[in-house]
Amino acid sequence: MQVEEKLEQLSVVPQAHPSYYMLHKYWGRKPHNLLDDYINLFTKKGDTVLDPFMGSGGVPIESNKLERKAIGIDLNPMACFITETTLLTGIDYDDLRQKFEDVIDSIPEDVIDLTYTTGEDGNDWLIDNAVWEEGKLVRIKYYRDTVRMIKDADETDIARAELAKEVLKKYEDLGYISYPKDKIMDYVKRSGKEYINELFTERNLLIAAFVITGINKINDKKIRDVLLLVFSSALPNFSSMIPADKKTVNGKSGWQISKFWVPKVHAEKNAINTLRMRLEKIIKGKQDVEKLLTETEYKISNTSSEKISFLDDETVDYVFTDPPYGDSISYFALSSFWSTWLNHTVDYKNEIIIDPYRNKREKDYSVRLDKVFKEVYRVLKKNSYMSFTFNNRHVKYWKIVIDAVYSAGFDLINVKWVDQPVASGTQGLNRKNTLKGDFVYTFKKLDKPCEFSDDHKNGEQIILDTIKEFTKKQKYVTTADLYEKLIPRIIKERAYYGSDDKLLDIDKFIAKTFNYEEQPDGKFGWTL
Repeated sequence: MQVEEKLEQLSVVPQAHPSYYMLHKYWGRKPHNLLDDYINLFTKKGDTVLDPFMGSGGVPIESNKLERKAIGIDLNPMACFITETTLLTGIDYDDLRQKFEDVIDSIPEDVIDLTYTTGEDGNDWLIDNAVWEEGKLVRIKYYRDTVRMIKDADETDIARAELAKEVLKKYEDLGYISYPKDKIMDYVKRSGKEYINELFTERNLLIAAFVITGINKINDKKIRDVLLLVFSSALPNFSSMIPADKKTVNGKSGWQISKFWVPKVHAEKNAINTLRMRLEKIIKGKQDVEKLLTETEYKISNTSSEKISFLDDETVDYVFTDPPYGDSISYFALSSFWSTWLNHTVDYKNEIIIDPYRNKREKDYSVRLDKVFKEVYRVLKKNSYMSFTFNNRHVKYWKIVIDAVYSAGFDLINVKWVDQPVASGTQGLNRKNTLKGDFVYTFKKLDKPCEFSDDHKNGEQIILDTIKEFTKKQKYVTTADLYEKLIPRIIKERAYYGSDDKLLDIDKFIAKTFNYEEQPDGKFGWTL
C-alpha cells in the first residue's frame, strides 16, 4: 500500500500528554501519538525529520524515540531550552535533590521568617497559601506536619507582607539578588500590570530571586539546567496570576489565559513548597523520558527558519511542524515571563507573528512565511512530504499560510481533523465557542513550484451549504463541528472571499446569517 493510501486510512485517537510533555508549560502541544503516527508513516529508522517551528520539542523528542535523526529549529530561546533540557540524559537525581536543598538552605533567615504566621496556639506555623483581594492580604491557610488551618489575615500577617518590601529592597541594594523589572509587552498585558515583577507578591519575589541566584552558582551544567527548568516551570504557580477561592484558601487552576493577568482575588502560594513539588514532577518526567530516548543524533538550533544555512539541499526526509498561529498566540511575549528570569537574549524583531503593537502585520507575516517554506522546500528530498497543524479561525491567516506553502512548491494531498486530548490553554475561559482540536495538513513536494489561480470563489456559499447539510440531520451545529468541515473545504477550493470580493470573515458571516444559542441538551450551537 502506498504512503498516501495509508495516510487516508490513518485514524488518530489522541492520547493524554505523557509526563515528559508536562515538564514545562508551553502553547500548542500536539498529542505525542499523533506525532508518532505521522513520523512512523512517512519515515524509517535513520531518516531525518525537521521541525522549523519546534516549540517545546514534541517532534524532536518523538523522532529521537523512534530512532530518527531530529532537527528542531526555533527562534524562541525558551523553546530551545525546554527541548534541550527534556532531551538531556545522564542526570544524577540524588545530587539534583541535594543541590536544590542547598539552594533553599542558602536563603537568609529573615526571608524565610516571612513565610510564617502565628497560629491559634501562639506558635509559628508555615504559610501554605494566602488570598489577596484587590491588593490586600485577606486570608491565610497555614500548616504544621499534616495539620492545616485557615484564618483571616491579622495585623501581624499584613505587617509581615509589608516587611517583605523592605527586605527585598535591602538585599537588592546590597547586590545579593536581582529580579526582572522588564516592561510587559502590550500584546499580553492585562489588569493594569506594567512590569514582570508586578506579577508576584514581594514575598515570593524575594524567594524567587534567591533561588535563581543560588541555581546560577551551581557548576554542574546538567544539574543547573534541570534546576532552571524546575524554577521557570514553577514560576506561574507561585505568581499572582492564580485565581483564588477565599473560602478554602486554595489557588484555582493555573495560568488560565494567554495574557499576564492578576485577578482581583488571587492566590499567593508558598514558593518553596511549589518548587519542591515541581522538582519531583520534573524528576518523574525526566526519568520517564530517559527510558524512551535513544542515542540517535539530534540538533536543536536557536535560529530563524527563514534561512536554514546549516542544512544542505535535499537532506531532510520529512517535515512536521506547527507554524505560528497569526495573532492567536504571542509565543515570545508570553515566554518573556520565563526568559527575563533566565537572562535569555530574545530576537523579538524577527518573530513571525501578527502583533499590531510592534507593527508586525500581515505583510511581514506573509514575507517571512514565504521564506521559511521556500527553505523547507529546498532542504526536503524529492517526492517527500510535509505535514503541519494550524489553528486559527480567520481566513486571512489561513490564506497567507497556504499561499506560502503552495508558492514554495507543495501540493495539498490530505487533511485530517484530530481532537485534543485535553482542553488547550489557548482556549482561555470561553470554551463553549472554541475549537477543540487541530487540522493536520499534509503536502507533497512537487518537482517545481506551480502556478495557481487566485480566483475569488464565494466562501459564503460553502458556509451556507455546510450548515444546511448539518441541519438536515440535526437541529443545530456546534462551532467545533462546523469548522472541522468548513475550513478544509474553503482551503481546498481556495474560497477565501465573500460575495463582496473581500476576504471572508467566517465568524461575522455566520453571526449575521444564523442564530447561536443554548440548545435543550445544554450545548451551544448554530441554527437556521
